[in-house]
Amino acid sequence: MEIPQNARKCPYCQHFQARSALVFHPAFGAVLAIVPMLVLYILFLQVFDRGENYEEYKNQIIITDSQTVFGESKGGGTVGVIGTMKNSSSIPWKEIRFHVEFFDSGGKRVDVAQKEQYDFHLPPREALSFKVSFAREYPQTNYVKHSVRIATAKDARARW
Repeated sequence: MEIPQNARKCPYCQHFQARSALVFHPAFGAVLAIVPMLVLYILFLQVFDRGENYEEYKNQIIITDSQTVFGESKGGGTVGVIGTMKNSSSIPWKEIRFHVEFFDSGGKRVDVAQKEQYDFHLPPREALSFKVSFAREYPQTNYVKHSVRIATAKDARARW
C-alpha cells in the first residue's frame, strides 16, 4: 500500500518514515561508532605526545666551551664542569642529561658521571650557561681534562 508523501509514520505498520534514506544505510551506524573513537584517539595522541626526538636534533645542541671546577661540600670534595651550550634548533629542550668524562694527564679516563637537570630549559636558538657537579672520588690532581656532552633531552613543548 502507498504511504502518503508527507506522512511521518506509516498508517499501517506504524514505522517512522525517514526523511533521508542515508539514516537507514548500514554504513551510517558504523560511521556513528567510528567518529567518536577517532576523536578520542586524536585527543589521546595530543595528550601523550612525547614531542620531537632528541636524537634527530643532537647535532644542533652543542657545548661551546667548558672548564673543570673543584669545590668542597659536607660530604667531601666535588668536581664539576661549568660551560656554555648553544641550541641552534627550533625546539625548546628540557630535562637535559649531561654526560661528563674526566681524564688524567696521560689521557686515561679516571671518572665518569651523568646528571639530569630537570629544571633546566634550553630555549630555541639561544645559548645558556650550565653547571654540573659531582662527588669527587679521586684526588683533584687526577682530574686534568674533561669531555662533556648532552646525552639526552626532552622536547619542552611535550607534556610528558
